[in-house]
Amino acid sequence: MQTYTHYLSVRPPYDHQWIFDFLKRRAVPPYETVEGLCYRRCLGGSDTICVEWHDEGLRVQIPAGFEGEADELLNKVRRMFDLDANSKAIDASLAKHKILKPYMFAGGGLRVPGGWTGFEIGVRAILGQQVSVARATKLVTALVEHYSDNGQFPGAEQVALENPSHLGMPRKRGKAIQILAHQVSEGSLKLDEGCDFGTLRQGLIEVPGIGPWTAEYIAMRAAKDPDAFPEKDWVVLKTLAMTPREAKNLAELWRPWRAYALMYLWRGK
Repeated sequence: MQTYTHYLSVRPPYDHQWIFDFLKRRAVPPYETVEGLCYRRCLGGSDTICVEWHDEGLRVQIPAGFEGEADELLNKVRRMFDLDANSKAIDASLAKHKILKPYMFAGGGLRVPGGWTGFEIGVRAILGQQVSVARATKLVTALVEHYSDNGQFPGAEQVALENPSHLGMPRKRGKAIQILAHQVSEGSLKLDEGCDFGTLRQGLIEVPGIGPWTAEYIAMRAAKDPDAFPEKDWVVLKTLAMTPREAKNLAELWRPWRAYALMYLWRGK
């Protein structure tokens, strides 16, 4: 299959192993796979985009027929791999705090993985509520198999048609996904980069079945809010041995980079 190759430079420091591992644990075959330092994603049918670590940057291979969409696809890659963050400045700010510094080993450079689309991250965040990553991945697989006819993650218009709770989730959770899909499809809720973070959180919380943790997770990965922080995250509470209130108060010191602090806590679990 003919492909077009593009190279995206990466501003160091950049912990590429972390971001590929993060995506691998959440990959949903067959529409996305991660092998080593190579991320592949279905663009429709047998066409896939390949993103791999190469020569201290990212080599992106776009299949023939999609070259006209190269700018859009490369922007998606930049968002997913968080290439525009200034890790040097972020790490310098976070390293000032004694509690956080021990988790900032291996040269720093942790980034916050984004998503291919905001809607996909929104749905996957809801599916991941109060279940393991493995269980959430199975639910995403079932959703893709049920709604998609081209091997890609389904669009909001498709998911809005019915409550997907029959795929193996509580009815309230399925209804939350359906409402989210309806709002995204009609344009009343924006989940992508550039939206107003406060408006986003308020809109999400108003959806029955979406709580503060999910709203923060969506703000972090879909809207790329660098200061998003789910203070009730169980890894955070276990790692810091704190109550949610204590964790929230402590995290105030890490503004405006709380999402990056969260990545260090998640890696250190």
